[in-house]
Amino acid sequence: MGNTLATDTIPVLCTMVDVHNPKAQDMFYFCNVSSGGASTKVIGRSQTLSVEVGITTVLSFTVYECPEPVFTPETARCLGLLRVPIERLAERYSSGIFQQWFNLDTKTDPRMPAGDPQTLVSKFEQAYTDAVADVYQPKICLSVIGSAFEVQRGTRQTCSIFVGEEVKTQAGPDLKALIASHKQQAAYIDALHEEIRRLNVPSYRPLAASQGMGGSRPPPTASMGPGPMPLGPAPQGYASMPPVSSNMAPAY
Repeated sequence: MGNTLATDTIPVLCTMVDVHNPKAQDMFYFCNVSSGGASTKVIGRSQTLSVEVGITTVLSFTVYECPEPVFTPETARCLGLLRVPIERLAERYSSGIFQQWFNLDTKTDPRMPAGDPQTLVSKFEQAYTDAVADVYQPKICLSVIGSAFEVQRGTRQTCSIFVGEEVKTQAGPDLKALIASHKQQAAYIDALHEEIRRLNVPSYRPLAASQGMGGSRPPPTASMGPGPMPLGPAPQGYASMPPVSSNMAPAY
């Protein structure tokens, strides 16, 4: 992909692997894939589409949420948009992207033009970076890799070829794309685990780190229930023992 000239076009394989939406209203997701022309195709989870692109192409992935397992425009709800500038993809991700997460732009109207190239590249990079940082933002998991099969140039059309499993197996990612994918997946899992932990259990971090050096724990209120049972006098021989510091590590 990195050697594509400005006058050349090549087919790339675009796969919508999955969609995460914490505020989902429906359970079926579809993606409208466009390369800027009049022709577009809609794919579902794990479906792969061959799209003809040049170095100046901007791929648009518009994600829809649907109540039925078949895409119906009348009932589909637009969830968000991701625009992928092929030139930036060729520069930084020359081996393509394989099963990597991007936050969806939920504010931009998909019918609006892509706009300034520099802003487009910035949004694309931000969507990749924030996918791990913000677990509550709707996001899409994508693969966009150069195809390993050849299509006769005279029969090639934009967004015209649905790719089967045998082709996807041949057009697997190279090692660089695979490593980048695994690193991001690990970071995303860590972020999800940390958020679940934060919502369900008290923080295990030092109090000063979460409340500042001068922070203090609020006093118990009536709503917290009664306190512990009062202790009786210490047994003989233990009364003079010093208290154990709370920051001492337990002995093993």
